[in-house]
Amino acid sequence: PAFTARTACRATTTTTTTTTTTPLMVPMSMPMTRHRGSSFASVPTRAQGGVRAAHRARALSGDADSATPPATPPALGETAFVAETKLPTDRGFYRVRAYRHANPLTGEVTEPVCLVYGEVEGQSDVPVRVHDACFTSEVLGSLKCDCKQQLELAMDYIKENGRGGIVCYLQQEGRGIGLANKIAAYAVQETGVDTVDANRQLGLPDDTREYSAVENMLRELNVQSIQLMTNNPRKIRELECAGVKITGRIPCIVKANLFNEGYLAAKERRMSHV
Repeated sequence: PAFTARTACRATTTTTTTTTTTPLMVPMSMPMTRHRGSSFASVPTRAQGGVRAAHRARALSGDADSATPPATPPALGETAFVAETKLPTDRGFYRVRAYRHANPLTGEVTEPVCLVYGEVEGQSDVPVRVHDACFTSEVLGSLKCDCKQQLELAMDYIKENGRGGIVCYLQQEGRGIGLANKIAAYAVQETGVDTVDANRQLGLPDDTREYSAVENMLRELNVQSIQLMTNNPRKIRELECAGVKITGRIPCIVKANLFNEGYLAAKERRMSHV
């Protein structure tokens, strides 16, 4: 099934003195959804109904890892569930739920995932980390940021806190500018400017991430409310704008190193991180 964000979000650019807010318009032609009790479901086509029936049959037979690819690509602002599997990791066993999402502004299709520990369906105050991909730290081991450490912190927390939780992993590299642009910004930072000014010298936004996929995925899981693991006030604002009910914040504090202490200071000074 596919889920569509119920509200338009805003892109917020933070500077040292002012915050400029620009409304982002979601096309009115997006698929409508109907409410069934406490969960939402798209009106199915015959093909989609067949996919769902097959998925239900596999679930009843105990084949929970079977893939259920969507019948059609997602429409703008829509997030389609694809499959769930059990994943053994060096940090424990997690459920991984894969989706396809069409950015409501650009139409770009990405593949976000939910890393789930415990039974979160239908629950309130679920610990959730909304994490954006960072190839340089998570794959290459870069020390220029704290992304890998925050991801590991979140995975450990949802496993050990006793309530379970979710890590929503989004393909929004470099605060949404993409991997190549992030590398270009790193090159500019070598001249002595911080992460914000490096982006601006290249004509790139401070932060262009959008979170409609998160609202859609949480709604598909019937999560009622969350406690957000973040240090970023913009992320809280954007998620609330997208329709996510946030009842609390869980700080994500990691130790700085010689190579990222300037980056962390810039996030605090220039982007109001706490």
